[in-house]
Amino acid sequence: MGHDIKNLGEAVALLQRVWHEASAFFLSIELWLMVLVAASTVGGVWLAVMGDVWSLLAFAFAFGYIGARTVLHLKRILNWPFI
Repeated sequence: MGHDIKNLGEAVALLQRVWHEASAFFLSIELWLMVLVAASTVGGVWLAVMGDVWSLLAFAFAFGYIGARTVLHLKRILNWPFI
Protein backbone atom coordinates (compact mmCIF):
# COMPACT_ATOMS: atom_id res chain seq x y z
CA MET A 1 0.00 0.00 0.00
CA GLY A 2 2.94 2.31 0.47
CA HIS A 3 1.97 3.75 3.86
CA ASP A 4 4.81 4.18 6.31
CA ILE A 5 2.93 3.91 9.61
CA LYS A 6 5.11 4.09 12.69
CA ASN A 7 2.65 4.36 15.56
CA LEU A 8 -0.97 3.85 16.52
CA GLY A 9 -1.87 7.52 16.05
CA GLU A 10 -0.80 7.46 12.41
CA ALA A 11 -2.79 4.25 11.85
CA VAL A 12 -5.91 5.82 13.35
CA ALA A 13 -5.45 8.97 11.25
CA LEU A 14 -5.09 6.87 8.09
CA LEU A 15 -8.16 4.83 8.99
CA GLN A 16 -10.22 7.98 9.54
CA ARG A 17 -9.05 9.48 6.25
CA VAL A 18 -9.86 6.30 4.31
CA TRP A 19 -13.29 6.00 5.95
CA HIS A 20 -14.03 9.65 5.18
CA GLU A 21 -13.14 9.16 1.52
CA ALA A 22 -15.08 5.88 1.20
CA SER A 23 -18.14 6.85 3.25
CA ALA A 24 -19.96 8.32 0.25
CA PHE A 25 -19.79 4.92 -1.42
CA PHE A 26 -20.82 2.87 1.62
CA LEU A 27 -23.68 5.21 2.50
CA SER A 28 -25.01 5.49 -1.06
CA ILE A 29 -28.52 4.30 -1.80
CA GLU A 30 -27.26 2.52 -4.92
CA LEU A 31 -25.04 0.18 -2.93
CA TRP A 32 -27.81 -0.75 -0.52
CA LEU A 33 -30.30 -1.27 -3.37
CA MET A 34 -27.81 -3.64 -5.02
CA VAL A 35 -27.36 -5.52 -1.74
CA LEU A 36 -31.13 -5.79 -1.39
CA VAL A 37 -31.48 -7.06 -4.97
CA ALA A 38 -28.71 -9.61 -4.40
CA ALA A 39 -30.47 -10.85 -1.26
CA SER A 40 -33.77 -11.00 -3.13
CA THR A 41 -32.20 -13.00 -5.94
CA VAL A 42 -30.61 -15.50 -3.55
CA GLY A 43 -33.86 -15.75 -1.61
CA GLY A 44 -35.80 -16.20 -4.84
CA VAL A 45 -33.55 -19.03 -5.95
CA TRP A 46 -33.89 -20.69 -2.57
CA LEU A 47 -37.66 -20.35 -2.63
CA ALA A 48 -37.77 -21.69 -6.21
CA VAL A 49 -35.73 -24.73 -5.16
CA MET A 50 -38.19 -25.26 -2.33
CA GLY A 51 -41.08 -24.98 -4.80
CA ASP A 52 -42.61 -21.90 -3.18
CA VAL A 53 -44.65 -19.46 -5.26
CA TRP A 54 -43.19 -16.52 -3.30
CA SER A 55 -40.06 -16.92 -5.40
CA LEU A 56 -41.91 -15.09 -8.19
CA LEU A 57 -42.24 -12.04 -5.97
CA ALA A 58 -38.54 -12.09 -5.13
CA PHE A 59 -37.61 -12.40 -8.81
CA ALA A 60 -40.08 -9.65 -9.77
CA PHE A 61 -38.39 -7.32 -7.28
CA ALA A 62 -34.94 -8.21 -8.61
CA PHE A 63 -35.91 -7.64 -12.24
CA GLY A 64 -38.01 -4.58 -11.40
CA TYR A 65 -34.92 -3.00 -9.93
CA ILE A 66 -33.44 -2.74 -13.42
CA GLY A 67 -36.27 -0.49 -14.56
CA ALA A 68 -36.41 1.43 -11.30
CA ARG A 69 -32.66 2.01 -11.42
CA THR A 70 -32.95 3.48 -14.90
CA VAL A 71 -35.66 5.88 -13.75
CA LEU A 72 -33.69 6.88 -10.64
CA HIS A 73 -30.62 7.61 -12.77
CA LEU A 74 -32.67 9.68 -15.22
CA LYS A 75 -34.11 11.72 -12.34
CA ARG A 76 -30.54 12.14 -11.01
CA ILE A 77 -31.39 10.56 -7.66
CA LEU A 78 -28.67 7.96 -8.20
CA ASN A 79 -25.30 8.95 -9.59
CA TRP A 80 -23.01 5.94 -9.14
CA PRO A 81 -22.08 4.42 -12.49
CA PHE A 82 -22.60 0.79 -11.46
CA ILE A 83 -23.66 -1.84 -13.95
